[in-house]
Amino acid sequence: MVRQGDTVEWFSAAFPGAPKDEILDGVRILRSGRQWTVHWKAFRHYGGRLGSTFDVVVDEINTIPFFTPLWAHIPTLVFIHQLAREVWWYESRFPISAVGFISEPWYLRLYRALPVVTVSISTENDLRRLGFRGPITVIPEGLESITGSREERPGTPVFLYVGRLAPSKRVLDLIVALAEFNRFGVPGRLKLVGEGSAKYVERLKRLASELEVADKVEFLGRIPARQKHQEMANAHMLLLASVREGWGLVVTEANAFGTPAIAYNVPGLRDSIRHEDTGLLVDPTPQHLARAMFRLWQDPVLFSRLSEAARKWSATFTFDETASRFRDALLAAHARKGGHRPADVQVRG
Repeated sequence: MVRQGDTVEWFSAAFPGAPKDEILDGVRILRSGRQWTVHWKAFRHYGGRLGSTFDVVVDEINTIPFFTPLWAHIPTLVFIHQLAREVWWYESRFPISAVGFISEPWYLRLYRALPVVTVSISTENDLRRLGFRGPITVIPEGLESITGSREERPGTPVFLYVGRLAPSKRVLDLIVALAEFNRFGVPGRLKLVGEGSAKYVERLKRLASELEVADKVEFLGRIPARQKHQEMANAHMLLLASVREGWGLVVTEANAFGTPAIAYNVPGLRDSIRHEDTGLLVDPTPQHLARAMFRLWQDPVLFSRLSEAARKWSATFTFDETASRFRDALLAAHARKGGHRPADVQVRG
């Protein structure tokens, strides 16, 4: 958008070591507050004066919105990957989990008539069920440039998980599924890429020991993109057991290397995976996951078919296309309110 002449400013939470104000690729980045205070900081910074500089504000909703319709006084475009819903029960303690689960549909009512951009049909359906009646544009996530070479995969199965090590990702289920898979007499290994709290990581390691697969589960932590892509290229399958996703970007990333994904049939993952075409979707239990893992390992014809289709499917996602369609949605939001001049964009995230 910057290359097309738009002015783009992005307001986000701060983090240690980051400057409060900088220009990155022509985008002005402002940082203030943390997870639970960034919304208030945004209001303090922009309240009552957005209209003097910008034409459209993007209110990115990552669980808690910025409530810009109450104070921005310029057209708002909503950007939301997914609803939180069941994630509240996994990521927050009671009673916060209950308060969040009950209140989410209520505080989202403010946005029901506004234009929305989301990344999957699953989220669009969720929003419609909550009474959203404005235009909803589904724009799947693009892919960054993929680095990593395709090499001969190991002779024994290697399964890969990429993402946060967090309760809502149900990584525990992946370890149980590995133990179930190994009972079929095939010595599989599981690599976990990503970070998590020390308490949860210890819980994962303890479960691996209890199930006698500790020597078959490798914790790689947070790794550079090039190494992540190499792990995707070398793995036989990507495994995901999330409660829900917006899309599941790691699916199409892994697909770029011909690595199919096996995942629970939940919102988001049922969008990024075409069942029996680019990967497999299963009922959300470790036992169903293990049986699908064994099926795909035992059937080289099926694996080859899914691998090739996954590679072709992944090639259809580019950030150029995503950016173009997102800008179109911004212009439509601006025109919807009677705007005429080229839009400048205020991004919140």
